Amino acid sequence: MAPVSPAKQQVIDAYARTTGPVAFLDESYQAPDGTDPGRSTFYIFTAVLVELKNLDELRSGLLDVAGSTYWHTRDALRTDDGREQTRGLLAYLAEGLEPCVVAHRVKVDPDDHDAEESRKACYQALAVDLASGRVGVWDPVDLLVLEERNQRNFKNKDQANHKELVSGQRVARNTRLLQTSPAHERLLWLPDLVASAFRRTITHADRTLYQLIEGQVHFVNEA
Repeated sequence: MAPVSPAKQQVIDAYARTTGPVAFLDESYQAPDGTDPGRSTFYIFTAVLVELKNLDELRSGLLDVAGSTYWHTRDALRTDDGREQTRGLLAYLAEGLEPCVVAHRVKVDPDDHDAEESRKACYQALAVDLASGRVGVWDPVDLLVLEERNQRNFKNKDQANHKELVSGQRVARNTRLLQTSPAHERLLWLPDLVASAFRRTITHADRTLYQLIEGQVHFVNEA
């Protein structure tokens, strides 16, 4: 058996400390463009909630459908085969009815050039909703797994946004944010799929992909 990397072990250890569903998070956005003031803007943060007992089954299923250990929906949507695989992965997600939660900021402030303020607002609204639970839909979440960003300063911002929620008592003290890569947790493909499907309803007026999961999508009240 190959040794487990420290990053992968961090994920395993995080699961060992949680009892409720795990929320996997990703985003998609269109920031203001100074050269194109008429450009539409938005920010989307998505979460897919998976029960601990279903983690292994979902990982295996995603691998079977994708036929690869690598996936990025944006890249896949550029080809006919990739679009067909995307539909297959979303259909697979729909089979299990895992709750998908969306925080959507309809318009990014023109002064929010890098959309970081919109990111913070969407993340915090989403985290509060997830940690609170929603009766009959999902139990309170205490572990949020977010696809980490490449630059350290951005990772630090995400951690600071989460710590602000804890210090302000907007989420319970035991609510944790873990930033990791899809290379260490394939289930991060799920919010990427949901974010891309919802994004296309805005950018392409195309609901074809979104309709596959629409029945299990829930929206955060404010973002």
